[in-house]
Amino acid sequence: MKIFKRVMIWAAISIAIQFSGLFYINNFFLSESTNIKVNKIISKNSEKSNVQVFIPEGAKNVSTSYNGRYIAYYDNGGLKVINTNTGDKTVVEFSKGVKVSYYKWLSDRNRMLIAEKHTSEGSNEFQLAYYDVDKDAKDKIESLTSAGSKAEISHIEASPLTNMIYIKLANSDNRNSIYSVNIMKEIQKVSTNTNTVGNICIVPHEDNLIYEDYAYKKIYSTKTGKAIEIAGVDKSVLLSVDSNDNVYIGELSGNTVSRVYYGLVGADTSTYKMANLATAVDSKEVLVSNDGKIYLNDNFRGKVTELSTGKEYTYRGNFIQIYEGGILSVSDNQAVKTAMK
Repeated sequence: MKIFKRVMIWAAISIAIQFSGLFYINNFFLSESTNIKVNKIISKNSEKSNVQVFIPEGAKNVSTSYNGRYIAYYDNGGLKVINTNTGDKTVVEFSKGVKVSYYKWLSDRNRMLIAEKHTSEGSNEFQLAYYDVDKDAKDKIESLTSAGSKAEISHIEASPLTNMIYIKLANSDNRNSIYSVNIMKEIQKVSTNTNTVGNICIVPHEDNLIYEDYAYKKIYSTKTGKAIEIAGVDKSVLLSVDSNDNVYIGELSGNTVSRVYYGLVGADTSTYKMANLATAVDSKEVLVSNDGKIYLNDNFRGKVTELSTGKEYTYRGNFIQIYEGGILSVSDNQAVKTAMK
């Protein structure tokens, strides 16, 4: 009888833990959120599609949601989010003395992750939260404390499929640390093969972060703890990981990319495909869409070229990013959306 009671108690505890995780997935990370106070400016052109969106001089981290519906930027201490179909503007305000260290749109919904920096007596506390634009709602996820007033969150990667978040903390001595946050809001430091971490990309369908060592030009996986090595390639740069778990690696020739290798994360790299670039380009000009298409950007000519077909898309102004079905650029302080069909 005592054994039976013990089994029942442990089963109840297990069910309670699982229920807590599912409750958080359903009500916080993926669904409903708590309301916050925002200032919303309603446009008179609420029915007009693709209205003019003004981007002020000095605006930082201009970016768009995955489908191009919203544009966000950080300016004058506030995070501004604009609906490109209606012109409605939302100003997400923060407490006095708090600034946005970094924010990142999720790859498949109109929601972003925000790292708020709270500084006091030489140390920082970064509060990680997500903000649902459609619902004007924000919820705190977890806090990260770091010594040194110059430390910043320089990158965030997240997968809604695995509910994992990875945070790159950049210190003032050019050394970087990686932290992970799981579905239970547990944060821990991630063991890496280097403290000179460059680009990072999350694998959508498994708990695995791909990261580069920018000092030695190597790429590693947190799942295996080993380098991703390609025969004949001495120096490489991490370009992207697509929605099907394919990693894209650029072969460096000097400071430019001359070839792109790509294949399934975890597969033997001898099976990876290779794409030759007609002209060596800066790695930042090699773009990969979520569905795995490779593009080359020429900001000087205002053209994005799909590598496999040679099809060109012309845009105005300075390139910002590609999104699902288009290109975002800024010309004369106006956001420009160019369709890619």
